[in-house]
Formats: sequence, C-alpha cells, structure tokens
Amino acid sequence: MKTQHISALVLSALVASLSAGCGNAASSREACVEAPALAGDHVYVFSQGSVPHARVERTVRSDGSETLSGVSQVAAMKVMEYAELGPDGRLVYADVIATGANGETRRLIADAAHGAFYVQDEQGAGWKRMAKDTPWVYAGFAGNTSFATLPTPVSAWVTLRATSTSSDVRVLDATLREGQIVPQDQLVAEGEGGERFVIAGDSVLTANDDFVMALGEDTVEPLRIASVSLRPRRVAQR
Repeated sequence: MKTQHISALVLSALVASLSAGCGNAASSREACVEAPALAGDHVYVFSQGSVPHARVERTVRSDGSETLSGVSQVAAMKVMEYAELGPDGRLVYADVIATGANGETRRLIADAAHGAFYVQDEQGAGWKRMAKDTPWVYAGFAGNTSFATLPTPVSAWVTLRATSTSSDVRVLDATLREGQIVPQDQLVAEGEGGERFVIAGDSVLTANDDFVMALGEDTVEPLRIASVSLRPRRVAQR
C-alpha cells in the first residue's frame, strides 16, 4: 500500500484560503492566528497519558491556516496522520493510516474541501460523498465506540478548531463509512483558565489556544460518561 499523503485534490482550495487573509476569517480566537509567536514551524513530543508516545510536526501560517503531521502509538495501534486546516479552522484535507498489531490497516482520506472521502481496509476500498456544510472531524479508528475520535494530538486539534467555528460538526466514522452531525459540547468542554477538554472515546485530552497540552493524564469522569453517549443530531451521509 502506498502511504504518501495525497494533497493534490485540494491544491486550489488551499490557494484560495491562503489568499483570503485574516481579515476575512471568523472572529473566533481559534479561527485566525495573528500572533507572530504562533506562526512558523513547531515540533511537539508527548510521552505520557492515554497515548504512550506521540510526535507532531506543525506549520502555522500567518493567516491561521496550518498543516500537521503526526505519529502516535494508541495501545497496540500505530497511527500516522496528516491534516490541513484552513484559516477558519475547518479541516480541508486529512490522510490517516492506522495499523494494528496484527498488521491490519485502515486508511482514511478526507477531502473535506470537495465533500468526498476514501476508506481502505479489510472490508474493501472506495470513495463516497458527504456534505460539507459543517466542519469535518474524523473518527472510527480506535475502540468499539462509534464516532469516537482518536486520542491523538493531531485529531484533538482538528476537533478543537472545528468546534471553535461551528456549534455542530460532522463526525466521519471510517469504520462505518458514514457521518453524523454532533453538537460541539459532545466533543469539547470548557475548563478553567483557557483550558479545554477534548473528548476522544474514553480519553480526555487537554488543550489551550496554542495547542494540545496533555494526552489524558487527568481524565474527568463526567466527560468520560459523555464520550460514550454521543447524541448525533441526524445521519449526515447523502
């Protein structure tokens, strides 16, 4: 299987988003990064929490758009993620490959800019269409809970930025090959002092305005209960 990231499909969308600039972005703090300290290249390494090891390379542009490449170990599964976010915080494109201890692999390509996604796993491979009226979040790789996002820093940041721009997000489950609209408070909860808790299955990750800070060291029980009882608004697959 080829594992390179395929981003040619969204080149035109990226050019348009880069030319828009901060002046046309939403007013949310997460929607447009204007602080010079955040623009540039960053590397994050995590070695504690629900994910035993994760490394993320992140490039933030002055208009708030960004790219993220991450490798995480989730239990016995290795997860490789690549994501592109627009200035408004919406997912533009993602390429996620999860490989289990038995060698089975599931790959998701989410071309959110064009409303299409591709899944390849033991069940087969193929493209499907999905509405793009709300921000996309990807899920369906770890655990037995449907529409549970990955407990990785890249997935958590994609989720946090999506929920910062819309009260509803479209969660794409790679296993079920369908999406559901989920209210933001089912995925992210406000903490104190600018902290936010991102719910990923039975794990809770901590983040702030800059990036993910912790991978589930302090799981909050009320959030754990909420994470296993998502209440989608409606089936979103078309």
